[in-house]
Amino acid sequence: MDDAALNLPTVEEIEQMVTDSQLTELKSQLERIHPADIAWLLDELDAETAVILFELLPIEIASEVLDETGGQVRQELVEKVDDERLADLLDELPMDDAAEFLEDLPDDVSDRLIGLMDPEEAAEVQELLAYEEETAGRLMTRDVVSLRRQWTVSETFDYLRSLEDAETLHYLYVVDRDNKLIGVVPLRTLILSQPNKTIGEIMSRNVASVPVNADQEELAEFVSRYDYFVVPVVSLNNELLGVVTVDDVLDIFEEEVTEDIHRLGGSEPLDQPYFAVSVFQIVRKRIGWLLLLFVASTLSGEVIRFFQHELDVVVALGFFITLITGTGGNAGSQTVATIIRAITLDEVRLNNLGAAWRREVSVGLLLGVVMGAVGIVRALLWHTGFEVALVVAFTLPIIVIWSTTVATVIPILADRFHIDPTVISGPMIATIVDATGLLIYFSLAKLILGV
Repeated sequence: MDDAALNLPTVEEIEQMVTDSQLTELKSQLERIHPADIAWLLDELDAETAVILFELLPIEIASEVLDETGGQVRQELVEKVDDERLADLLDELPMDDAAEFLEDLPDDVSDRLIGLMDPEEAAEVQELLAYEEETAGRLMTRDVVSLRRQWTVSETFDYLRSLEDAETLHYLYVVDRDNKLIGVVPLRTLILSQPNKTIGEIMSRNVASVPVNADQEELAEFVSRYDYFVVPVVSLNNELLGVVTVDDVLDIFEEEVTEDIHRLGGSEPLDQPYFAVSVFQIVRKRIGWLLLLFVASTLSGEVIRFFQHELDVVVALGFFITLITGTGGNAGSQTVATIIRAITLDEVRLNNLGAAWRREVSVGLLLGVVMGAVGIVRALLWHTGFEVALVVAFTLPIIVIWSTTVATVIPILADRFHIDPTVISGPMIATIVDATGLLIYFSLAKLILGV
């Protein structure tokens, strides 16, 4: 991000103004900047200057900045900003954003801030926090506009003008006397309708909603499928409880992608910002998979030990071990990334496993032939003899086909049994392919070389 391009004060300019005690002028500049840009500046400043800058902001701007800040800055603000001010800022935020902020804090800090908030706002936040993590209930806001079917368009506009606050007015939801969701009126439809028309006449009864206990991944998929800006959240009895807006769904996508990246690397995702997590916690997140992969990697050693005689007779076979395992692992990694993405987009499922496998095997065959041709040239240039070069040339296509097979089948089967494919993919598939690839390599060597 280029702060000059956005006409923002530079980090150096801000630090100089703080040093020169030009705080009134700095405050005036900040009030003309978008809260998201102020949050970006806070991320760039040292902790002490960031806190000084934040304290200059009026409460309305500061609350929006607080919602936009990254995890490290949030941690610094929680540690150094007065609790009373933080509680006032949380009162200003939409309750779903306040709940999101509080859920990342230690329980004692969260409880202390809730105790300082306005009782009514605090009760709403606690209600949201009572729902399971990573569900629609935890992400929704209760500030939802609901209408009655007997109201006229004119009466509805009078009602909307009387509202002090609402999360969004893109869609207006219609409920019955039991607060059950029965329809939806897009704001555009309301504006274009005649004043004497009733809501029941102009509403659409085809309203899609998600249950309050829906997993956030289901929610994100729902929004992606229907392209909604807002999603109504209902109880098991179809009572309208709140709405989830698209900005919260974008946060879900970011969170899910982050988790997948961690798991593809063979690590459990971090629950907090990177610098807020202790070294011990990071070790705990990584050690389980690392030990499992360590044990699995010993299979490669067992294969090499089993074929020790062949290696002793034809030493040149050892030159290509890393080439074989690296090629198989790389081919598998490419395939697993493609397959997991296809699973995420609902393009690949168990019912078309065969088609996906045939497609990846076709790709693997073509890639393997190319790699085999390069491999035989490489072997001949190392003067290892034609027979060893032939072993390498035959092994590479087979190992690429095998690795694409493993990388296709395992994620699809994992998804079928409701296991996150990223959990058992990446390093695990590479480890499996390493051991089996060496088995293929030495088996072919024994066959072709007769050792």
